[in-house]
Amino acid sequence: MKKTISVLLVLLLLFLFNSFQILNYYLTRISGDIEFNNIETHIISFFVSLSSLISTLISWKWLSKMRVKRLKFIYAFLLTLPLFVLFTSVIYILARASYGLSASLEMLWFNLMFTLSFAHFYVSGLTIAYLFFNETNILEKELIKAKHEMESMQLQMLKKNMEPHFLFNNLSILSSLARKDLNQVDGFIEELADVYRYFLVHNAFDTVPLKDELTFLRKYISLTNRRFDTAYSILLDIDNEEGFIIPFALQICLENAIKHNEGSPTNPLSIEIKRDGDIIRITNPIRFVENTFNTGLGLSNITKRHQFLFDRKLFFGVVNDNFVVEVPIIKIQ
Repeated sequence: MKKTISVLLVLLLLFLFNSFQILNYYLTRISGDIEFNNIETHIISFFVSLSSLISTLISWKWLSKMRVKRLKFIYAFLLTLPLFVLFTSVIYILARASYGLSASLEMLWFNLMFTLSFAHFYVSGLTIAYLFFNETNILEKELIKAKHEMESMQLQMLKKNMEPHFLFNNLSILSSLARKDLNQVDGFIEELADVYRYFLVHNAFDTVPLKDELTFLRKYISLTNRRFDTAYSILLDIDNEEGFIIPFALQICLENAIKHNEGSPTNPLSIEIKRDGDIIRITNPIRFVENTFNTGLGLSNITKRHQFLFDRKLFFGVVNDNFVVEVPIIKIQ
């Protein structure tokens, strides 16, 4: 129903505008005396068009200052009318006065009708259309810029969240190891220092060479084996080390598998990290540990970072009774 009413209103406005044009041409034919070769006619018509442009710009600027957004182009057109009437009447009176003639209300009315149809509807309409689409384009660019800035801010927050997350888990390992075997603490701290040094250096980067990340991961696996001994059987089988990856993505996936799944020396949990084309797949059987405290920063972190940086989704879920995470390898040209 609303759509039908809108269409009818548009058709009515079009009919009225068309009738106004016909009336204007009819009056011009009856009582007009326009000559193309008359230079004064061109000068006056130019100033009429200029007054339409100026009145439109004034109206638009005032509405912008008043922060009018909704239906701004309609309000601009309506506000332009009284300004144009004022300007074009002054022009007509001055033009008549230059010839020593006066201007009656009837003549002013006829001049207004003529100039509206002759210049104002077109000049003002095109000007408003340009201003509207230009403003819309600027707003769209500002929204895109604001979105990018927000995503950049969120990305920086995700990176900052990595540091306490990393420390929390490894200090937990150190605490557990201190209770279990003090002789391994010194070696663990040295390896932890090497790993954390890598973390501090590469945390500022969006991507790192896969080769460097695998070197870091092997050291992290060594730390893990110190804590759990043979409870987790970690197979890192990647021969092709070309490409780039988000820092600590593999470490987080490995950490997630260990944290949420139970392993023991008598029944070790097998965790496989293999490359398949442009995907590194981390797979482990599901043996969920009950009442595990979950910070929610792990897989969520690297998933969001992939989304923000490369607009790519990171797959993780249950496949054939195994928990699988697929981390894409980034190709940087």
